[in-house]
Amino acid sequence: MNEMGLVELFWNVYRRLWKRLTPVARRQGLSASEMVVLWKAHKIGECRVTALAEDIGVPPSTVTGMMDRLVEAGWLARERDPEDRRAVVMKSTPALAELIRGLKHEGSRLLEKALRGVPEAVRTRLAADLALLLECLEKEEHTA
Repeated sequence: MNEMGLVELFWNVYRRLWKRLTPVARRQGLSASEMVVLWKAHKIGECRVTALAEDIGVPPSTVTGMMDRLVEAGWLARERDPEDRRAVVMKSTPALAELIRGLKHEGSRLLEKALRGVPEAVRTRLAADLALLLECLEKEEHTA
């Protein structure tokens, strides 16, 4: 398979998995984009809005707009960066940690059902192969 065929395959798998996870976000009153922002914020813990926007590939103004709602819901906290008072840092909250636990649990159940036809050994190998691919891509980004 050529590289572009691989990209198309990844895209199709991503879309189908995401389609299964989107209703989980909706049940919590979240859009898919908001769920991505919350997931990343939880994983990172604290970061500048511009760094998060760059990481997920959207304009900072888009993340800033989403943050208003997510801060109001108590999932994120917004603070000025002590090193640069012009910059905004967002932090996850205990409420976000609880939300992520629930999303992980429900998402895992849905994906387990969707992937039950894939043997455990194949899933393990796939995870290792994808981790290697990600490592290669990250290494290439740092040398470019």
